[in-house]
Order: sequence, then C-alpha cells, then structure tokens
Amino acid sequence: IDTVLPTRVHRLRSRASVTMAMPSVAWLLVALLLALLVSQNGELDMSQMSCSSGTLQQLYDVVALLARNFLGLDSFASCSEEVLSDIQERCGLAAPAGAAVLELGFGTGRLAELLFRGAAAEATGAAAAAAGMARYDGVELSEGMLNTTVHRLATLGAGAFRRTGFHHSDRPTDFVRESEALRQYSHIVALFVVDALPAPEIHLLLQALHVRAKAGGRLCVAVLADVPERLSVRLYKTLWRAVPIALGGRRPIALQDFLDPQLWTQVTAWVDERSWLPVEVFVLERSGEEDTSSGDGPSGQPDRARRSAVLERWAVHVLASVVPDLGAAAQDVREQAVASIDSLPLGVLKDILNVWLTALPDEGLLGLAQEGIEAMSKEDILEQQEEMLSAMPTAQLKQEVIAWVKDLDSQSLEEWIVPHVDLDGLNLEELRSHIDSSFSSAAEFVSGDAELMAQVLRKQEGLRWMQSREKILELEDWIEKEVLLPPSEMSREELEQSVLEDVERLSREELQHELIGDFENRTEEDLRALLRQDLQALWREDLERRARAAVASAATAAPLRGPAREVAGRLLGAEDVQLLASLASGASPSAPRREEYMEEEEGAAQDSATGPRVARPRREAARVHGEL
Repeated sequence: IDTVLPTRVHRLRSRASVTMAMPSVAWLLVALLLALLVSQNGELDMSQMSCSSGTLQQLYDVVALLARNFLGLDSFASCSEEVLSDIQERCGLAAPAGAAVLELGFGTGRLAELLFRGAAAEATGAAAAAAGMARYDGVELSEGMLNTTVHRLATLGAGAFRRTGFHHSDRPTDFVRESEALRQYSHIVALFVVDALPAPEIHLLLQALHVRAKAGGRLCVAVLADVPERLSVRLYKTLWRAVPIALGGRRPIALQDFLDPQLWTQVTAWVDERSWLPVEVFVLERSGEEDTSSGDGPSGQPDRARRSAVLERWAVHVLASVVPDLGAAAQDVREQAVASIDSLPLGVLKDILNVWLTALPDEGLLGLAQEGIEAMSKEDILEQQEEMLSAMPTAQLKQEVIAWVKDLDSQSLEEWIVPHVDLDGLNLEELRSHIDSSFSSAAEFVSGDAELMAQVLRKQEGLRWMQSREKILELEDWIEKEVLLPPSEMSREELEQSVLEDVERLSREELQHELIGDFENRTEEDLRALLRQDLQALWREDLERRARAAVASAATAAPLRGPAREVAGRLLGAEDVQLLASLASGASPSAPRREEYMEEEEGAAQDSATGPRVARPRREAARVHGEL
C-alpha cells in the first residue's frame, strides 16, 4: 500500500490538472471568437437588416403586458429622462401649448403624458381649463401599447381624450400616408421607431411625414447611433445578428444617409452618449412651401373666378344701398360693403361664406358651427355621437365609460348592479336563464369561499331540472340573502368599485351600447352642450367642415350676417374691394344691370321668412346665368 498509493495519487493529480485546464482553454477560445465577431461587426452596415412587423407586434404586445401589470410603465424605456428632456427642449416641445403633434410609436405613452402635463402647466387661472396642445395623434403598431397609453393618460382626466387620437395599424407607414384621420402637424416625433424599419420603408416614411408636416413644421427622429468605435455598439450588433427580436428589432443606423434635402432641412443633430448605447437625434424642418391651392387654413384665398361671380351678385346690393364712388378710398368702399350685409338675401350670404369660409378666423368658424348645432335634431346628434364612438379605440371607449360611471349617483350605480327586471313577465325558460346568470355572478363573488362556492354550484345544477316557478324564485331569494350583499347596504365606494369591475368585463359592443344609452337618456339641450364642448377639440379642417354644413343648412339669414360682416370688413383683399366698387358703379365692362338683377334677388330676400326660394322660369334663369 505504501508503494502503490503515492503513484495513484500522483496520476489523479495529473489528470485533475489537465481537466481543470480544459475549461480555461475553452473559455479562451470562446472569448477569442467573440472578439473576432465583435471586431468584424463593428463596421457592419445594418441598415439593410430588419425584423418582420408581425414579429415586432407580438413582441411589443408582450412588453406592454409586462410593463403595465408587473414591471412598471417605464421599465422598458429606450432612453433616460435626461435624454428625453433634452429632445423635448431642442425639438420645441418643452412648451407645447397650441402645438399639433403626431407621434409615431408612442409606446407606453411616456412622451404623450409629458406633453399634456407640460402644455397644461403653461396656463394659469381662467386659461387653465382650455390649456393644452391643439391636437395629439399617435400611431402605434402594438395594440397592447395603445391600451397601456390610454390607461396612463386616464389620470389626466377625460378632457385630454377630447384632443387626442390613438390609431393602431399593422402597416404604420401606409396609415400615415393614406389615412383621412390624420391632418397636418406643427411637430412630428418618431423616437426609436425608424431604426426598426427596413431601409426602403424608411424612405417611404420620411416622404409620408413630409406631407403630414405643415410649412416650417419640425420632425424629431431618434435612432441608435452607429458609432463603430464604441465597444457597446460592436457587442450590440453581434447580439442583434444572433437574436434581433430580443433587442426589439432596433439596430444602429446612419440616418443621415436616408435624408432627402428636398424634403427635410437639418436644423440640428447630436449624439448623446450618456447611456451604454449612444443615441443620435435629428431635428429636421420641412422644406418647400405649403400647398395652399385648396384654400385651407386662415390664409387660404378662394380662386379668382369664384370671387368674381359672387362679387357680381353682391355688387347689386351695394348699389341698392349706396352707390360707391369709383375713386373713393378703399376703406369707404369696405364700409359700404359692410353696410350692405343687412340687406343681402340668404342666397347671397351663403355664396359669400362658402367662398371666403376658409379665410375666416377660428372664432368665426366656431360661431357658425355652434349655429349648426342649434339647428340639429336629437336624432342627428345621436347619429353623430355614434359615429364618434365607433372611431374610438376600445381602450379609450372604456375610459369614457369609466369617467361616466364615476359621475353617476348612488341610485344609478345600484340600478347598474341590480337592474330592474319584471320577473312576472318572464316565461319559465327566460326566468331560469335569468336565475342561472345570477348564479354565475354569485359564483364569481364567492370564489374564495370553498364551502359557499360548493353550495352555489349545487343549487345552480339543481336549477336545470326545476319546473316549479315558485322553487326557481326561492333560489333568487337565497342568492340575495346568503351570497350577494344588497346594493342598498353598500357604501358609495363599494358601489362604484363593483360597477367598475363589471365595466372591465364588457365587450366593445357593450361599452358602446352603454354610452349610446346614456346619450339617449339626456335632454336635447344637454346633448347640444356636449357637442359645443367637443367643438373646442376639433381640427381647423373639421371645424371648417362643420361650419360649411351649418351654412348649407341655414334656413334664415340672421345667423350668417355676423360672419359675412367679418368677410366684408376684414377679409376682402384690395383687388376684391376694387372689383366690388367697379361692379357696383357700373364702370366694369362686366358690371351687372341693376334692373335685371333686382327682380331675381327680391325673391331671394324673402328666404328668411318663407323658406327656399321658388325656381325661376328656365328662360329667365338662362338669361341671368348668361349675364353672369
């Protein structure tokens, strides 16, 4: 033993040394291989690589679920608060009151919340109620992210949703280019979105955003910076090639390679290296002039032919009130035009407003739209509200219901929990179905009490074989006495909590049905007040459409005279004033003959009292049309 044992121990020690050395060599080889890959990937151009949108959509749905329920809303934030604050400041969104903002890939609503809170903080006193951005629209690939954002912004109150639009699309670039729900914006933001798109789609997106930006509008884009000398960038590229979906599909790109100077002018750009991955941010300004051919916006002017035709009709009544001197000052002619408004018939007033409506200020459009609301019937209002609710995302619809529930009184909450049902009017099968539904609610209520749960299930099973109406009604009494707490014994907080739990289980159709039911129970004046409140959140284009509809449906001239005076007093150009003076004095070769026009307009002047004018004979209409 003394001679053999030392030899064996020596052999074991030798083998142990070799065995211990093998992992060290293996790790060394792995490290060398990783270093080789990192060095090769450092200069790799990843702009042509990308993940499929379907895969990214599934990933971000899961991320939204984790962020909302487990890890916190900002646990997956792409940049720090300092970087985000810097982006806001340089993009002109640190004080966003009055801005119209479009955000692509809004995620969990982090920037949206900052924008709304920042805009509201700018106003004080009486202006605080109306403070905020003019509009915020967001486009998101993930429906889970959209729902999370809506829940996050619910803390700002229901008023915030009157100025927002959340849009979910499987093809965001196509949505931005084609959707009629989007308008033009003073600010467009795309933070850590572009670096997840395929290269061809980046070009298409930048073109689509150019159309959506107002003249001088700004686009703020943040991407992962392609800085090859940074070790973290090399490691990130290596990991991305192995598991791109685990990194959210985003990869470092050189965004400047995609910028078209004919579309965008670079205002500023910088690389922020405060985080482990450098971030590159571009602030761009829309190049080119705004398209005003359609006359959109306060500065839009109608085309010459339409102006001339309306001015000819107008000139007859200027002539009837006081004949202007062709050489008179423009201000004198304008005052005479204003004075003529009181004598203009309904038809001419409508023509004037239809031509110069796009030049009216927001206050004038708002006044016309409010007049249109006053003329609407309750059925028209309900139809408009139903269209509005149909366009809302489900999460936003749910928040509207929650806000409505919180305003209900205790009696209404009790009726929601235990709606009145005329049991005597139900046949046996309908009664059995009603009690079975009560048992299902009771089973959910006592799920934590095994003994009571067993009793509920046993009685529910026995319900199926009962043929006696009295026995079935006894089960209803048992549920109310033994299982459910009567609403009359619940506090206000308990009633509200019970109803809100019920709201969480409602389908989209049920949510919409509840809101429509609430609208139907309101008075016509309450509904009009709601529409007037909604006018404050409309885009100018939508406000113009409402105002134009109000002009078309006006049955009397009185509500149109105020906006028409605005046109005569402020919005007629120097060329319009000169042409009006020429036509009214008869100096223009195309000046109308008063005796041929006055008879036609006399019938139109009675519209305010007798309704639509009667059609002229065909020969007379043709003669007047030819003169025009």
